Amino acid sequence: MKTFAQLKAEINEQVAMTILEPDRDVKDLVRFAISKAGCGYPQDNQIFTTWFYGTQDCGYIADWCYFLVELSYDESYSMEALCRIARFWFLQPSHFAEYAGLFKQYYFIKEIDKIMDSLTRQEFVELLSVFRAYIANINVWVYHYFPWGVGYAFLRKNAEYYEEALALCE
Repeated sequence: MKTFAQLKAEINEQVAMTILEPDRDVKDLVRFAISKAGCGYPQDNQIFTTWFYGTQDCGYIADWCYFLVELSYDESYSMEALCRIARFWFLQPSHFAEYAGLFKQYYFIKEIDKIMDSLTRQEFVELLSVFRAYIANINVWVYHYFPWGVGYAFLRKNAEYYEEALALCE
């Protein structure tokens, strides 16, 4: 099992590496639409593949890191409670992001989970803060490669469509 310092250093290394270049997972999954875990294939004539949902679930983790760091400053939350909340917020979305192909973020989640109970409050804050920086970098690249033109696939609405909708409001 890694120590706090080892894991923090490993995540910091990934933060530095993903500032100007996406990691391999993002390149494979989002840029090149390569699915290594069974996710990403259009099914049932849907426009968005499941990688869209997996990458968004990973993105929520950055927000939850922020909230957990803020909660950690409130002494009424014990470390036991903070760890329980972190596991609840991290594990489920992380599983789906892994299914989508974001393996590195899942690896970090599992490593954080292994040592979380042994962390001091300050270590908890430092580890989640650096992990949040990594996830934020991943999100930047996901949005960079997102196929924004997909909106053109939706039919344009005409005036009659909106008049019918307004009639429902009466």
